[in-house]
Amino acid sequence: MQQPASTRTIAFLGASGGVGLAALRRTLADGHRCVALCRDPSKFMAIFPEMDLGLDSPASDDDSAAATRRLTLVRGNAHDVDAVSRCLLVPGAANGEHQIVDTVVFTIGGKLIMSKLTLDDPNVCANGMTTLLAALKRLRLEGATSSGPDSPRIVIVSTTGISKCGRDVPLAFLPMYHGMLRVPHADKRVMEDLLVASGEMFAMVRPSLLVDDEAEAQSASGSSSDGPAFLKQLAKTDLAAMSKEELEELKAVTKDELKEHKNSAKDEVKALEGKYKKEHAYKAIRIGIEDPIANKRISSAVGYTITRADAGRWLAENLVLPAELPATYTRRIATITY
Repeated sequence: MQQPASTRTIAFLGASGGVGLAALRRTLADGHRCVALCRDPSKFMAIFPEMDLGLDSPASDDDSAAATRRLTLVRGNAHDVDAVSRCLLVPGAANGEHQIVDTVVFTIGGKLIMSKLTLDDPNVCANGMTTLLAALKRLRLEGATSSGPDSPRIVIVSTTGISKCGRDVPLAFLPMYHGMLRVPHADKRVMEDLLVASGEMFAMVRPSLLVDDEAEAQSASGSSSDGPAFLKQLAKTDLAAMSKEELEELKAVTKDELKEHKNSAKDEVKALEGKYKKEHAYKAIRIGIEDPIANKRISSAVGYTITRADAGRWLAENLVLPAELPATYTRRIATITY
């Protein structure tokens, strides 16, 4: 099919599920051309059975069909410079020219091993970012062109709980964030630092705790009828593992958290009443902004959860689909939560 003049090419690393898949769906729905890196192409063929899916065609200069495919698959993993390099090239570029994609969406992550409180690969995000930056450097040295001086735009998904500018998670989640998520959070910090130091154009998203649906989100945040869940979690907190600054902050916010909890039921009812004013309406998403270069918080948004579907759609609509990255998010971190 003929692509409109405004069509751009977006590469996805980690789009076989979760936030990445939701962002990919939304981007495809807007008519843009996408390239997805995948270890198992059959997963995408099952998800998008109606599409004409190309495999590894970015590496082929003579594949004329690649220029009009909406979704092209590149076989490989995010720690392989060769595979990532192929994923970063526009399929079927004119005259065999090697052109770098307009945007890269980076949502890779590891699998949490609960019994050991670690990931199957403790450095999955850091190594993935290292590989992405190495692939971009290689392509530029080989003469690949970009669509503009700030191209490609790199959009990554990180996590709350690792801010250097203060607390960005509810007090109830501190035991979990300082315990079972310590290893993946350390990995995310390194990933963020590598991207900030790279000089590339970027935008980062830190979703609050990701859940699959709203029922799961409600369960995670608790309700007023169950009592103050954060007090129960506080009893399990390993205070010895917290720094002096964290202990002082914990002491200071306890009173505010109690006040906040007393009004939670009323706020939940109000949110639900306006939730579906029309079919498929999104739940309201609150946004906080940080500047990681100046190490400064511009605005704050502290919340319990957000669904993977809503996080992916928000990412696509605000950071991928705009022709120019909005100044609000340019080289900044957006915290998103309900």
